[in-house]
Amino acid sequence: MRIGPNEVHILDPSFYNTLYSNRNRFDKYDYFYSMLGNPEATFATISADLHKSRRGGLAPFFSAQSIARFGTRVQAYNNRLVERMRDCAARDEPIPLFFAYRCLTVDIISEYLFGRNLALLDREDWGRDFYSAWRSLWELSPLIRQLPFIMTVFNAMPRWLLALTQPKALEVIDMQLLCDKLTAEVLASDPDEMAKSGQPTMLWEVAHDPNVPQSEKTLRRLRIESNSVLAAGFETTGGTLAHMTYLILAHPEARQKLEKELKQAIPDPDNIPGFQTLEKLPYLWAVVKESLRYVMKSRWTRDIANRRTSISVGAYSRLSRVNPSGPIRYKEWVIPSGCAVGMSALYIEMDPEIFPDPRDFKPERWLEPGAKERLEPYLATFGKGTRMCVAQNLAYAELYSTIATILLRFPTLELWETDASSVEAVADYFAGMWRYEDGKAGLQVKIR
Repeated sequence: MRIGPNEVHILDPSFYNTLYSNRNRFDKYDYFYSMLGNPEATFATISADLHKSRRGGLAPFFSAQSIARFGTRVQAYNNRLVERMRDCAARDEPIPLFFAYRCLTVDIISEYLFGRNLALLDREDWGRDFYSAWRSLWELSPLIRQLPFIMTVFNAMPRWLLALTQPKALEVIDMQLLCDKLTAEVLASDPDEMAKSGQPTMLWEVAHDPNVPQSEKTLRRLRIESNSVLAAGFETTGGTLAHMTYLILAHPEARQKLEKELKQAIPDPDNIPGFQTLEKLPYLWAVVKESLRYVMKSRWTRDIANRRTSISVGAYSRLSRVNPSGPIRYKEWVIPSGCAVGMSALYIEMDPEIFPDPRDFKPERWLEPGAKERLEPYLATFGKGTRMCVAQNLAYAELYSTIATILLRFPTLELWETDASSVEAVADYFAGMWRYEDGKAGLQVKIR
């Protein structure tokens, strides 16, 4: 345990499930989450009670049943990605999967939100400008935490002045304005046309849900929500796909086992089944779980400042909670009411008592007798309890469908000018972020 003036950092993995369990309805720590900019978004909502109400409006659209119905659209975007990859192969060009996967996940989540996609998969630059705008916001997040009024200032500044003083902030503002515009268009849609579409549009459905309070359905609130869902829905899953692809290609034995299973289960690579069928394939399931757990590092230390790692998705940061109604008891310690307490999931994923040989990428650990019941409670990628990721079913659908599609249709896929240093996280902007420089592609592959 580490104790600061107003915050306690727990290092014991056994405490993680206790702190973030469904039983504990703790508030989030307002100072810590101010870096996210808008507490009106569901994810950044501080109050546990208000969060329950907001999450309740979103949850039905991310149920397993809803995502299964959306599965054909997920596969359609995978097919479009395949088309672009084949175009690159025909020109003998490397494919920047770092950006390509983010194009994929942007188009998927934007269609689910707005009923239309942002067509990043059609952009010649593979969405580099779009990613740059979001990356700029994440890079500003530590400053926003210290000076939470900074986004208000940026929004109020004339464009010419913002372009001169903070060009990265200008990219962020423009991107947010695009989401605002799309949200307004959805809410102004003709009800009859929306009914004919046959595919639910999340923002429209939330705005017309009688169980959602009117105060939660204002244009301002839903604009903020759409920005938040878009950000969470593309970067986390896009990053995980890149991470998982690297691990598979960098571990030939695991790749061989996975491809053998996929070919036996799916004889026609042009007919990929839905994710609920794919997740029943044992080795694919194990690869997905191990990719979500696995932390790759040049060195491991409990000193976060000196750690260089790559992790697929999830927060590096301590997900700080506050109990406003009383103290929190932990072993022989009593943490006072109002004192923030949190723990990084990294300490769980790399605990050798839970995951023996944690530095090894071993999908087989998930196939041992009783492994699912023993290990899954400690897979903290999506969080735990009432605040766990509401969209994890969509994330799993994308992970299973995309990896199966890519491996089956491109059996000669190989890494290109990419090694472990290309995929290690070098910054903590709530989640771990890979190195990013304009003009460099990060994870790249080629089709031979």
